[in-house]
Amino acid sequence: MRDESLASVLVALAANTAIAVAKGVAAALTGSPALLAETLHTIADSGNEVFLYVAIRRSRRPADASHPFGYGPERYYWALMAALGMFVVGGAVSIWRGVESLLHPPELEAFWVGVVVLVVAVMLDGISRTVAVRQLRVQANRRGVSLRELLFESPDPTLVTVFFEDTIDVLGATLALVALILHRVTGSAFPDALASILIGGMLCYLASRLTRRNRELLTNQSVPERYVQRIRERLEREPAIVAVTQLEAVYLGPAEVLVAADVQMLDGLAGAEVTGTLARMRADAARETPVIVRLYLTPVASG
Repeated sequence: MRDESLASVLVALAANTAIAVAKGVAAALTGSPALLAETLHTIADSGNEVFLYVAIRRSRRPADASHPFGYGPERYYWALMAALGMFVVGGAVSIWRGVESLLHPPELEAFWVGVVVLVVAVMLDGISRTVAVRQLRVQANRRGVSLRELLFESPDPTLVTVFFEDTIDVLGATLALVALILHRVTGSAFPDALASILIGGMLCYLASRLTRRNRELLTNQSVPERYVQRIRERLEREPAIVAVTQLEAVYLGPAEVLVAADVQMLDGLAGAEVTGTLARMRADAARETPVIVRLYLTPVASG
């Protein structure tokens, strides 16, 4: 099955690679610190897309003897690497170059080249962001949540990373364009240098947020409580179950959930009846909710 995130990652990779080359040439010709920061930013994004592509490919490998629950967490690991790359290459270096430009202001050259490149960059990044938003809306509608809720709780770091990267790309390119124009109008490199620092700051902030999110997913984060409650209610609708005394559900991957529950069964059921009921419930769960790839039901005595 084709991964929904793959299209967004490939579109972002193509756009960022082209933009990085154009921004690099423009930065060399203009000497603009903000354009250089945007070049580093886009190079970091291109590298991140490669990491995310690897994340998608490796996380889709089927379960085997060494990984009985599959390779879903691979996506979180590589997305974490992408976030760290964004922090170092895109954020920290941009801030350093901005501070250096404050101390040693560069001259502005080839102004119109920089303007054209940044305008095109805003357009291409906007297209890439539109693709990511479309995919996110599909996922949000499927889950019955708002786009904002999905961005904060989605177990798929690849698509969320592309969306936030493209958002920062559009903001950063716009900021660099304004700074370039102010540099030309005022003759001062201060707006350019300040824009470089601001772009680096935005990237560092985004990288820290993405790092924290992927760390949570790598450490077996539970699914949102409303989904846990739905699972509990579904189990308790079974005539043979008196109550669900304990239930945990954690992510094994972007579309894979492990559920473990302690259930109180009706008194008087024979061993074969209990076994048959539990087997049927597992089959029903797999059919009704495909994301539940493991369902462990443990019969417990009544309180």
